[in-house]
Amino acid sequence: MLLALSGCAPAFPAFADAWTQEQGHALWIVKALYSDSGKYFDDGHHRDDFGFDGKSRQEQLNLYLEYGLTDRLTLVGNFYASRFGYRNDFDDQSRTGFSDQEIGLRYGLDPDREGPWVGAVQALAVFPGYGNHDDAGKPVLGLGGSGLELRYSVGRGYMLGTHSAYVDMGAAIRLRTGDAADEARAAISSGVAFTPKWMAIGELNIIQGLGNGDGPNNVAQLNTADYDLTKVQLSALYTTPGGLQLQLGWQQPVLGRNTGAGGGPWAALWWRY
Repeated sequence: MLLALSGCAPAFPAFADAWTQEQGHALWIVKALYSDSGKYFDDGHHRDDFGFDGKSRQEQLNLYLEYGLTDRLTLVGNFYASRFGYRNDFDDQSRTGFSDQEIGLRYGLDPDREGPWVGAVQALAVFPGYGNHDDAGKPVLGLGGSGLELRYSVGRGYMLGTHSAYVDMGAAIRLRTGDAADEARAAISSGVAFTPKWMAIGELNIIQGLGNGDGPNNVAQLNTADYDLTKVQLSALYTTPGGLQLQLGWQQPVLGRNTGAGGGPWAALWWRY
């Protein structure tokens, strides 16, 4: 979301789960990413090569939005359209369509009373944007079934020398129907505004499967009922004279289990009113 760093001047925008939008205010982010890799993480957390010169690829367009229903209550939506593919010396398969979609509410808290920390609780409903995968030989668009995610986040603004900065931390549990395992999730992000127009942002995202999945773990088809993933993202955010923000970054899995290991570039356009 957009936040003004409390007690820091000047104020800079950032995207973080611990803050809510003001009533009637909104944030829209359109993000495109790409990855293509011959590496994956096996069931023992080892990074390995796909056989027969295999490579998995992902192209994804993501619309993220927030809208302030009140100063404490924010509507959140996260919508994905994807193209997943896998190729090797003998085959080349892909599937395009809508992935798992997310919509929910975030409620602002005041865990530090009058102190610098803010917080929020969030509930997200997760539902598939696709029907049954009719061709088992192709990559899947999602894990199937629906889900509910409950998240608690805290954050604050601070000064790094003479530069405005923020930190945001959150933990969540995602409960799933169908064959996919439930998940524990955690995230931490921090941004530092080095100039009035440029901010550097670093993010660490962790997904831990809880081992209660009941389905295949076919990494080549992205069809994994129980997986772990730790991913790092680094980006730069530029504010244009008209107020739009442009973001360029790189994401890279660093640890995982039953999942792809490919990183890649991404770009995003932020708009708020």
